[in-house]
Amino acid sequence: MIASSAEHSSRIQWHKFSSSLLKSAPLLKTPVRELAVYLPPDYSDQKKYPVFYILSAWGNRPTKYLADDSVFGESLPTQFDRMIESKSLEPVILVFPDGSTPLGCSQYIDSSSSGMHLTHLCDEIVPFIDQTYSTLAFNSSRAALGHSSGGFGALHLGFRRPDVFSYVCSAAGDSFFELNLLPALLPTLQELDKAGSLDKFLEEFLNHPNPGSMGSSKIMAMMLLSLAPCYAPRPGKPPLYGELFFDPTTGKINPQVWQEYLNWDPLTATELFSENIKSLKLILLDAGKSDEFGAQYGHRQLFSELKKLGAQVEITEFSGRHSGHNHRFVERVQRIQFEMQKIN
Repeated sequence: MIASSAEHSSRIQWHKFSSSLLKSAPLLKTPVRELAVYLPPDYSDQKKYPVFYILSAWGNRPTKYLADDSVFGESLPTQFDRMIESKSLEPVILVFPDGSTPLGCSQYIDSSSSGMHLTHLCDEIVPFIDQTYSTLAFNSSRAALGHSSGGFGALHLGFRRPDVFSYVCSAAGDSFFELNLLPALLPTLQELDKAGSLDKFLEEFLNHPNPGSMGSSKIMAMMLLSLAPCYAPRPGKPPLYGELFFDPTTGKINPQVWQEYLNWDPLTATELFSENIKSLKLILLDAGKSDEFGAQYGHRQLFSELKKLGAQVEITEFSGRHSGHNHRFVERVQRIQFEMQKIN
């Protein structure tokens, strides 16, 4: 069941989407997801538009990109309005799915614990958008772009469902798990020791009025813990509904569970979905040269592996860190749009 209303402006439309695919996820409090849609200036039912799905990072919802609350920057809709009105960008529809969970993020993948988010996006959200708006309703006019966890999700959407998305952009997306995840092990163990137990840490973090103010060590710990229901789901094992790849007291790594995590590393996925990857029209990898999580190193390995497969892939690195580069989404959309126009 879907109900919609217009908020903020007539061209940013909000929908409440009740998903049948997310109903059985024990980690989710509700299967109802908030969905935001940006319509370009002069949007008309008489014209068909390509659609770009923008996936937000861990701990964020679509409002992250839509809020116009900074004196020193522009929201994505403001940026896209300006670029489209100046003829620097062809009109596009932007869709902002909600991939959040009570622990942070679903990683936009399918999990028996945190929900079937990848299938939900491909088989529920995409058809809804094509039925509701005037879209070019085929995969060669559809792209998935995301930052951090959203970049990871975008890669998996393209790798696993090229029938839905022909274009993918990972902006500092999670990969190279040995570098991406293992450095978070020490602060996580230390925070669990301070709290006294996993349950007490979660209670303190999730009940804090402003968890973001608790310090980077606690946030790193929460991020690592939140991946358990995504990569190693155990629906009958609260409170995480997933298995940690390490012993929370000693830190000893469980190689079997660690392999479950590694199976989701995009570097592993390049081997598992090589034929799908070859059919993608373009894969963009974009990261800062000073990314504190080392996303650029995972991207460099991905680029090498994807090139070996003969995939259409491009890599860029810019002066910047892990966050603070939302303004680059316009440039990323421009690059993909250029390729779309060659085909359509």
